[in-house]
Amino acid sequence: MTETLTDTERLTFGALLRTLIRLDGYTTPEEQAVVHNVARDLLPVEPGADVGDALAALLERSAERYRDDESVRAAAEAVTRPEARDAIYGALYEISSSGTITSVESQLLDWLAERWNIRISEVDAPAG
Repeated sequence: MTETLTDTERLTFGALLRTLIRLDGYTTPEEQAVVHNVARDLLPVEPGADVGDALAALLERSAERYRDDESVRAAAEAVTRPEARDAIYGALYEISSSGTITSVESQLLDWLAERWNIRISEVDAPAG
């Protein structure tokens, strides 16, 4: 899933991730592992550096720049590259689906999918 995001796109990812975590209320150890794996794909991390440190710095920077839900939504609206939208949405979906997707997480993902014109396919749906 490796996609090169601009700094602003990374900050938007960080802001949306913070929102997702806040909406869920907690993260399980399994979700934390997925967050780190996703962050490793989306963030520029020097070889040997700790992805957790890069993620913490990103979340802190995004919190300073996007202080409320309105500014986070505005930032999301400003992401226009389809590749960035797909990478960010895919990362957030992967993180959410590592546990049970709550209704508030689903609302955020649905809002993003609608705004970004993301087509969701049920590739792994069981045959029935």
